[in-house]
Amino acid sequence: MKHTYLILILFTMALFSCDQENMGTLYEPDAPYVAFSSPVVSGNVLSAENNYSVHVQLVRSDFSAPATASVELEMNEIIEDVFDLESNTVTFEDGKGTAYVKIVPQVEPGQIDPTKNYVFNLTITGDNASELYNKTSYHASFRYSPIGTGTFTSVFFDDEWPVDIEKLEVGNLKLYKAKGLYETGYDITIVVEDENVTVEEQAAWYSDDYGDVWIAGSGTASRKVLTMSLEHFVPGLGGWPPETEVLTLP
Repeated sequence: MKHTYLILILFTMALFSCDQENMGTLYEPDAPYVAFSSPVVSGNVLSAENNYSVHVQLVRSDFSAPATASVELEMNEIIEDVFDLESNTVTFEDGKGTAYVKIVPQVEPGQIDPTKNYVFNLTITGDNASELYNKTSYHASFRYSPIGTGTFTSVFFDDEWPVDIEKLEVGNLKLYKAKGLYETGYDITIVVEDENVTVEEQAAWYSDDYGDVWIAGSGTASRKVLTMSLEHFVPGLGGWPPETEVLTLP
């Protein structure tokens, strides 16, 4: 809350401050202005607790009466037909300096791809939009929870090692994130639905000769054992024959 009011104070000062002796009037708006409280906000979590929605904060310079602001959401291939604005008009209550844009799902929760990072680019439109802070980019995704350390047995590397595992459940899907499965910094997402295992194309480790090496494949799940046939490949160049890789969950 202190952070919000500091933003409001600084925002109001920026809009109305002036230095008559040295610079003349810096800014004298004809009407109260509305702005986003931050140009970029990452780390927003999509969950059942918030109905898989995103709330984006707006602030304004004048609290003295009710006011409205118009907002547009820029569509991209990931969010189109999946998310949209609940309303493109936001109302500030009398005496309130903040209000919220609400982005809501247009599909059932089970149809939201939990492997994606969703980016929402918003713009305030209309005569009361701030000239400086009228755009923002919100990033939202699902949150995984740590479940312990598993064991990974790789035929490709002819070795076995421990790996930290995180888990996310959405509908019938169970997603496991193997932290640095082949190499630190390359987390691998594994999707399990019933007894079917899917590993979508994703960078898995780094080769001094070829750069990022990717993996993809599928397999089966038997209780805590995920047996997968994975191909290691370099996009545009080729790859190695698929090998059997086994992840035993905690």
